[in-house]
Amino acid sequence: MNKKYITSAQNATLKLVKELLKKKAARKKQGLFVVEGIRAVKEIPEHIQIQTVLVSEKVDKEHYETIPAEEILVMPESLFETLSETTSPQGLMAIVQKVDVPLAEFQMEEGPYLLLENLQDPGNLGTIIRTAHAFDFKGILMTKGCVDLYSPKVVRSTMSSLFYMPIVMDEEIGTYMEYLKEKGKTIYTTALSEKAQWIHDIKFDSNMVLVIGNEGNGVSDYCLANTDYTMMIPMPGGAESLNASVATAVCMYEVLRQQK
Repeated sequence: MNKKYITSAQNATLKLVKELLKKKAARKKQGLFVVEGIRAVKEIPEHIQIQTVLVSEKVDKEHYETIPAEEILVMPESLFETLSETTSPQGLMAIVQKVDVPLAEFQMEEGPYLLLENLQDPGNLGTIIRTAHAFDFKGILMTKGCVDLYSPKVVRSTMSSLFYMPIVMDEEIGTYMEYLKEKGKTIYTTALSEKAQWIHDIKFDSNMVLVIGNEGNGVSDYCLANTDYTMMIPMPGGAESLNASVATAVCMYEVLRQQK
């Protein structure tokens, strides 16, 4: 491990961090993203490659000296604060290799999976990933129209669950549907439709995929035409709809309740 003390804002790694935090294109090109926060960095699993740890000199060494990074850059607190996008920086961040896998390498087993079609809100995506991890879903498929998995807000919202949930991204909905049919998956889609059944009236197959659509437009017509079951959540209070992450959590809990 290479440990350095730096003081210049012109340092190449600091410039890289700023670019990774702000630009999706940079994250995609470099194959890297940024994780910030003491707990978040310390919870990165051993199998994930950490390129660089960046730390404020005010942070205790016990929080970072055992992290298996290729290098550690220590800097004045004022310099670290120029990097952070959080209101109260904790003084620790890491540059990490991306964790998504190509569809061809995705190991799909029996059990519940999620398919997210054109989900746009980073907070929703991060919360859904965290909830899927909590409810023991086996993996997530994200269409090309979804918000960037590695945007800082998504990463923060996952609370480290990003590292424990196999994820495929950037394929078209048709590609995923064909793949799932080949794998013998039963597809359940949430939609406000005349054909939709109440979620509590549906018996979930153990070898299933739950589809969640865009916050404003729901799922595509193609998706509805190729699903096995369409369902909706009762809302006796009269609200028009639920937040996407809340609706997903309700559905995932019902899946868990039935299968335990």
